[in-house]
Amino acid sequence: RGAMARHFAPEAPGHKPTEGWDMFEAASAPAEPAPFVDPVAAARAAGYAEGLAAGRAEADASAAQQAALLAQVSDALSRGAHFDRTRMAGHLRQTVLHLVTRMIGEAGIAPDVLAQRIAVATDLLADSAESAMLRLHPDDVALVQDHLPKNVFPIGDTQLARGAFVIESASTIVEDGPELWLEQLAHAIDRVPIPPAI
Repeated sequence: RGAMARHFAPEAPGHKPTEGWDMFEAASAPAEPAPFVDPVAAARAAGYAEGLAAGRAEADASAAQQAALLAQVSDALSRGAHFDRTRMAGHLRQTVLHLVTRMIGEAGIAPDVLAQRIAVATDLLADSAESAMLRLHPDDVALVQDHLPKNVFPIGDTQLARGAFVIESASTIVEDGPELWLEQLAHAIDRVPIPPAI
């Protein structure tokens, strides 16, 4: 014999799942579409926020480290007798030269600053009409080539550091550059006497 057909019977015959539902209600009030969120803009904003937070954390850590170092120096200065003045002067000299080297390195090869320094050096030539060779680092030649007087001819010289130059005419030689500045600063610092202990 074949299997008997079974008829559908609800699991909970007394339960009415559509009770209170109006099938026309959905059509009368369309749902608000979700606003469009640009994934690229959202990722950019999230990346910016993350970078900003990381930068702040790094700045806070650096500030805390500097505050701790300042506290150590202050403590050492307050003790006075155990303070090695010569050693401190050496560290101070080294710190000043390091900071100035970084500042000069950034400003020394700025095209407008370099061109202005060359113009001032050209004015120092004994005869302003005299032709002169301008030796400077090959990477600096392109920075100043359009700003030179007609009687000054640039020549790339790999022996010179970026930002340094030598102007040579028949009667005058003018040198300038970050290394000379640092040397002059070092001599000036070395001439300053260490203050006596109080």
